[in-house]
Amino acid sequence: MMNGGTIRQTISEELTYDQLYSSEDNLWSVLLMTGYLTKADPDEQGNSVALRIPNAEIASIFQDTVVAHFQRALSRDTQRALLNALWAGDAAKASELLSDLLWQTISYNDYHEDYYHAFLAGVFVGLGYGVESNREHGAGRPDILLKDRGNRRALILEAKKSESAENMERRCDEAIAQIAREQYWRGLDGYRMILCYGVSFYKKDALLKRMPEA
Repeated sequence: MMNGGTIRQTISEELTYDQLYSSEDNLWSVLLMTGYLTKADPDEQGNSVALRIPNAEIASIFQDTVVAHFQRALSRDTQRALLNALWAGDAAKASELLSDLLWQTISYNDYHEDYYHAFLAGVFVGLGYGVESNREHGAGRPDILLKDRGNRRALILEAKKSESAENMERRCDEAIAQIAREQYWRGLDGYRMILCYGVSFYKKDALLKRMPEA
């Protein structure tokens, strides 16, 4: 998720016990105070600081902690409904449901592409599917590859951050063009159905467009 990079978050050093896990911002504060995260610049002051993962072992713990938080915070019914819409090829319904999940979780400090990518991966974790993120397929690395081996079907999602609500559709088209150019479906031999989506995010809204059959 963040291994090898940094992320800027709002941090509070004065939390009461009952506030520790009451919001996502407070979770980042807990991870910093307990040593799971460190400041990228030890001398940086203020409430908004750049955070980094100190080593690979803690990166694994961090991922498990954040994924568990997402699973508690997100509506499992909405997650399942989102997956059903994606398998059905209903991009409009999937857009509505993904936006609902964003409203439940994302904070106004998190409008950057890496967070959206991690959020999208987190939505699918724990629902019984194999989820790959940024692994080589075709001539590139799709953001999200979700495999339903039992039914021999797969989802490919490429995500982009939009600079405005008006540009969301264009960013979806760019994501779809990238999927087609890099042929991310190559290597998925034996899968009977492969659905590809371009996803764009703007603040707390998401838009998905389905790519014509690969």
